[in-house]
Amino acid sequence: MSNTANPIWSILGAGAIGSLWACYAQRSGRNTELIFRDHSSLAAYRQHGGIRFTANGQTDLLKIPARCPATIAAPIQQLLITTKAQQTLTALAAIAEYIQPDASLVLLQNGLGIAEQVQQQFPKARLFKASTTEGAYRPSRFAVVHAGRGQTLIGSAADKVDAIAQSLSFAPLTVSPRDNIDAVLWRKLAINCAINPLTVIHRCRNGELLDKPEALAQIASVVEEILKLSKILNLDQELANLHQQVLDVARATANNRSSMLQDIESGKETEIEAITGYLCRLAAEQGLSLPANQHLLDDVQRISLQNRV
Repeated sequence: MSNTANPIWSILGAGAIGSLWACYAQRSGRNTELIFRDHSSLAAYRQHGGIRFTANGQTDLLKIPARCPATIAAPIQQLLITTKAQQTLTALAAIAEYIQPDASLVLLQNGLGIAEQVQQQFPKARLFKASTTEGAYRPSRFAVVHAGRGQTLIGSAADKVDAIAQSLSFAPLTVSPRDNIDAVLWRKLAINCAINPLTVIHRCRNGELLDKPEALAQIASVVEEILKLSKILNLDQELANLHQQVLDVARATANNRSSMLQDIESGKETEIEAITGYLCRLAAEQGLSLPANQHLLDDVQRISLQNRV
């Protein structure tokens, strides 16, 4: 049971990152629960017996408590949101009646533009934004592999983050406070815009983009447009050496299949609207056209629609 000194962390979204945090919380003896979107998903999870968790070559079946909107029995005071960006508002609406007005809500997901909408939906909540480079993937449903250590940063425009960062740190996962979290998220968005859509267009792993002259030219064009927009927004100082950073990330994650590519291959909706779509909308507000990024947005949307028909 939870207590006031150590309130339960509810985790909305049982994908790779949500499952990773839930597994380490369970291993650390911390109170946690996974929230599935509906009763059928919850029933399938219970039938499976838990999350099959692999780290450092060892695999365990962890029986993490789980709920769905229809079975939540207690108010939610701390919520880690790891859903796909486009699913966030719908997922939150399904459990809104259980979320305490002053709850701590942590967004740990790709893309930008969602935080403002969540704050409107829950105006009195303490909202935090986080970014992680922890490597995790799901080899199958209700299974997660911790593939590589990374860095997790958290920040808030209105609240102190030290206590929430410590509360979300489940060994070996360490969450560190960051004053300029928006700059971190902007840089992450820029890199995602330059890599993820192109892995869909070229149907390849991240590192394979580096072997394709056409992809390299597209990366250069995407980066150039992002830097133009960043200068208008006075964010260009956050993107020093962006082109080289993109190439370095593609090289460091050479064997990865981007989440966007995995969504396409699984016939799922992608996060393109919260990544490249957000970028293009922001540019339009400034009267700026981003043809290379717009072209990628249109192509990924078309491919996604074809795959889901």
